[in-house]
Amino acid sequence: MTNERGFTLAELLVVVALLGLIMAGVVSLQQQGQQAYLMGAARVDAQQNARVALTLMSRELRSACTLSSLSSSAVTITAADPSGTGDCTGTTVAVRYALSGSSLYRDQATTVAGLPAVGSGAVLIGGVNALTLTGYDLVNATTTGVGAACATNVVCSIDVQLRTTQERAVASYSPANVQTTVADRVRFRNI
Repeated sequence: MTNERGFTLAELLVVVALLGLIMAGVVSLQQQGQQAYLMGAARVDAQQNARVALTLMSRELRSACTLSSLSSSAVTITAADPSGTGDCTGTTVAVRYALSGSSLYRDQATTVAGLPAVGSGAVLIGGVNALTLTGYDLVNATTTGVGAACATNVVCSIDVQLRTTQERAVASYSPANVQTTVADRVRFRNI
């Protein structure tokens, strides 16, 4: 019996224990990689939404013909109608950006009075946690006053701050629960 080749029970138990340790390390490494991927994908999703919305808002606010109203979460402007002459001397449209729930809406009508109720227009992006609009006058003092020309106590520029997360709901403890904040100061060209 001393010539028989094989493994003893002790050797087999040592091999099984070592394989168990190696597998535990591999599983742990795979879980960490999966969490890093989820967090990165969620961050990209939130940043992309925020950048697109901020770019569109900034471009339209910058070229506004007049500012009709400004609050901390909504702004209404009169802008040149792109299907018309494209400048403030031609046909204009009323445009409102407003936060309702977790969506940022862009409403458009031929007049300010014709704008639909907030939340019934076109959704610009979803997954918005906060929209903060702050108006500044000629001397950089905060104001909400509107007027035909940039002056003291009349809004000349707007700080737009947008905090977003990904559009689909995730648990608060999930690594995919990522928030992104983007901000821009927009100075009106035509006011």
